[in-house]
Amino acid sequence: MKIALAFSGGGVRATVFHLGVLARLARQDLLGNVRTVSSVSGGSLATGLVLSRSGYEWPSSEDYLHHVVPEIHQLLTTRDIQRSYVLKSLMFPWRLARGRASVLGDTLRQHWRIDGDLADLPTSPRIIINATCYQTGKNWRFQRDEMGDYQTKYVRDPNFRLSHALAASAAVPGLIGPLVVKTRDHQWSEFRSDAWQSIEPRYKRLNLWDGGVYDNLGVESLFKPGVGLREGTDFLLVSDASRALSATQHDSQKHPGYVEASLRLVDVATDQVRSLRARMLIDFFKQNPGSGTYLRLGLRTKGGYARSHLAGEAALTEAEVKKVSQMETTLRRLTHSEFSLLFRHGYEVADATMVKHGDNLLQTAPQNRIRFRAA
Repeated sequence: MKIALAFSGGGVRATVFHLGVLARLARQDLLGNVRTVSSVSGGSLATGLVLSRSGYEWPSSEDYLHHVVPEIHQLLTTRDIQRSYVLKSLMFPWRLARGRASVLGDTLRQHWRIDGDLADLPTSPRIIINATCYQTGKNWRFQRDEMGDYQTKYVRDPNFRLSHALAASAAVPGLIGPLVVKTRDHQWSEFRSDAWQSIEPRYKRLNLWDGGVYDNLGVESLFKPGVGLREGTDFLLVSDASRALSATQHDSQKHPGYVEASLRLVDVATDQVRSLRARMLIDFFKQNPGSGTYLRLGLRTKGGYARSHLAGEAALTEAEVKKVSQMETTLRRLTHSEFSLLFRHGYEVADATMVKHGDNLLQTAPQNRIRFRAA
């Protein structure tokens, strides 16, 4: 069974939720079956943390549970990268020349010890870190052997810091800011006539923002509507830890500020795109049983299944689920309680979904599945 994972955005809320989902797979010793990980924002931070804590190799299920998770727990409950990012931005303003996300990248490198480059990513599973290119409006992908989008074209074997790729993926408008890439610093190529050809870049500077602006589920490289799953994928697991769009709390008689209104409209548009992608995925999974599953933050699992993996421990209450599902999208330090609740919720949502649909879905590869070859 070849598994592909899609990790959504949502700040550290999403980061820890996805870690819990991985723990459920690890309990069934399935991490070795993962062939592709496509991530956005908080999901990219989760992927970067897992890899950096395991020497930039994909961990075994045992190593993940006994070594990787405890180390990440220590980092996220003791280091406040949001506070450090703000302080660095104020104290060293000249660093903003490369965009605010570059300051976040430096912070991730210093405080989370994510000190590798894209070249250090493993060959398996394939890691795809998604951002959004402002100039083209397209999905920009950072990978071990290339980065770019189909309009900007590509940098082959990029010399690029992993922490800066993660920061670009997590560069939430209004909270962080873009990563600025000067195109003269890289050699650009286009694939034509069955070979890679060197080209001159179309732009002098590129502004890379949060991948969630384009696709907050991180699924575009793994699933195409009307076509199917990425070639080499038997099962697609989509972990969605984005927070549901809530009604505004402001008095309808008061006019919101320009920035506030702009950010609200971005949230509305992003939520609509996410909802549309989610509906297409769910429809595909229903029409193709055993092809994948969609996990959603906020799913109430209490009473839905027996606790077969946590030694009789009760599921989270509805109040606890509501608490974690309403956590803000932030990069601040988490309390031990917040980490525990988010991690357990991710684990339980994955567990409940797998129990409901049958664990055999992840044991036997489905047959006759439509595939598409990744570009």
